[in-house]
This record gives sequence, structure tokens and C-alpha cells, in this order.
Amino acid sequence: MKTLPWDWYAGVFALTLLLSWIITGQYRRYALNRGVIDNPNERSSHTIPTPRGGGISIVLTSLLLLAAAGYWQLLDWQTSTGLILSGSLVAAIGLADDHSPLSSRWRFGVHFIASLLALSLLPTIPHLPTLWGELSLTGFALPVLTLALCWLINLYNFMDGIDGIAAAEACSVLLGASAILWLTGDHQGLWLLALTAPLLGFLIWNWAPAKIFMGDGCSGFLGLLLGVLALHFAANHEINLWSWAILLGVFIVDASWTLLTRILTGQNWHQAHRSHCYQILSRKLQSHAHVSIATALINLIWLTPLAWIASTHPDLGLFLTFSAYAPLATLCWLQKAGLEH
Repeated sequence: MKTLPWDWYAGVFALTLLLSWIITGQYRRYALNRGVIDNPNERSSHTIPTPRGGGISIVLTSLLLLAAAGYWQLLDWQTSTGLILSGSLVAAIGLADDHSPLSSRWRFGVHFIASLLALSLLPTIPHLPTLWGELSLTGFALPVLTLALCWLINLYNFMDGIDGIAAAEACSVLLGASAILWLTGDHQGLWLLALTAPLLGFLIWNWAPAKIFMGDGCSGFLGLLLGVLALHFAANHEINLWSWAILLGVFIVDASWTLLTRILTGQNWHQAHRSHCYQILSRKLQSHAHVSIATALINLIWLTPLAWIASTHPDLGLFLTFSAYAPLATLCWLQKAGLEH
């Protein structure tokens, strides 16, 4: 892969941050005029009507970065093309749902097609270490990974429930991955760092109290983007899947724990709710900002060091992932127990 001067990355970072900020503001005006508003109800974590769908700014500027990465050979053309096409599909169905709610079957169908498309366009992966040995994107592994990527898309959507948390999660995960790559002498970390610029431009508008919400189009897009980037970088750089699983630990543990709890207790698990651990904690603290900041700090201070060790010692990957998840699962259990009492 090609490397470029640091000032090129700095210029791209500044430009995309500004562009994302401008697009978000313009879309907010459009959403207010067209009535694309998220009105609070008993399942909401917000209390005032707020326009939704502003994450389109992240999608558009990220797609530009992906195209630029393909052009400048920072990313192979198959991966960049796959991400652009599949990301556009996920964003389009989500944006349509933001304007007029769609059937979950339609959404999942598009998510499945987009995931399959992204994975099918990835180059052959000769060495992708997992718990079961080396993995290839052929045969039985392809549908399994497609379903896993669909889960990540929807997981990210589930976790976008308070001001700033989805963008803060993505920023801190990308920052952590960039740091790991930098420590191994891989300058591709600078490109991952540039991907945080669209998130920061949007976050200016989305930070608590949010002036606009991200919307399903962007949250799903981020889930797909992080999943495909994890596969690409695990196959081609000194950061493995254990590291990415650890970096995404906050969202994976909360979403999985909450879903499992709702299924085991006989609740309508696919119905909208506000029983995620981060939502319970935000109500207890009476602050969205504190929870979003805590999420980013956990990622950077706790999960990133463990993810770095997992990359340098992949034989310890399972143990490190368990060590990373255990305190997060305990926190979820404590929040759920507190809610019931």
C-alpha cells in the first residue's frame, strides 16, 4: 500500500471535518422544513422533538474518503469499491426509513445483500487468523461472515440511542486502531485517523444536547464500515480480528447482553425500547454527555491497550477478549439489576 506525507492527511482531515459540519447544518434545515423529526415517546431517551438523519454528512464525506483512498492506492480498489457500493445501499435504506418507517424485512434484506456484496468484493484473504484457524472468504465462511456483518450493522443501529454515543464510539475505535498500527510502524493508521474527521464534524451538531440525530442510514453505514475495515486490516496489516473485537467491546457487549436478556425474559426483542445499559446509565446520571465520554475513555484507556497486546500476542487473543468483556458484562448486569430493583 502507498503512503503519503502527513500534511496531506492533515489537509484531508480539515477539509472533510469542515464539509461534514456544513452538510449536517444544511440537512438539519431541510429536516426541519420537511418534518423529518424524531418526536419523543415512552421509549425515547430524549425529551424534545429533534430532526433525524443528519448522519448523511458522515456517509457522504466518508464515501469521498473511500474513493480518494482507492484513487491514491491507500486502499485496494476492490475493498474501496465494495465499501462504496454496499455502504451506499445501507445508507439509502436507512435514510428512507428515517423519512418513512419501513418493514424490518426490507431493511434486513438490503443489509444482507450489502454485506454479501462487500465481502464478495474483498480480495482473497490468505491469512485471517481466528479461533478456528485461518479463515478464507469462500465456502461456508462467506454466509457466516455475511450474517455477522448484518448483526454488526444492526448492533450499531441499536446502540445509537443517546446524544453523541455512536459517533464517539466510532471515533475512539478508529483512534485506537490507528494507535495500534502506528506502534507497529504502519503508517496506514494515518488514513484510519482521517476517517474520524467526518464523525467529528457531525458530532459538533450531535453532542448533548443534540441539535440533530444521526439516523438509521448512518448508524448502519458505520457498522458496515467498521466490520469491513476490520477484515481488511486484519488480513493485510499488523492488527488482527481479536483487536477489532476488543475495540468494539462496549457496543458488542451492551447490544448482545440486552438482546439476550430480552429474549430470555420473553420480551418482544425486535421492538424499540430503552433498556440498553448505556440508556439506563444515562438516566441514572441524567446526562448523555457523561455516558458518551465514558464510552470513548473506556475504549482508549482500557480496550485499546488490550487490543494492542492481542495484536502482538495473537495466541492470547481469546483470553484478552474475555478479560476486556468481563468488566463490561458485569457493568451491564449491575445496571439491569438496579433497574429491576
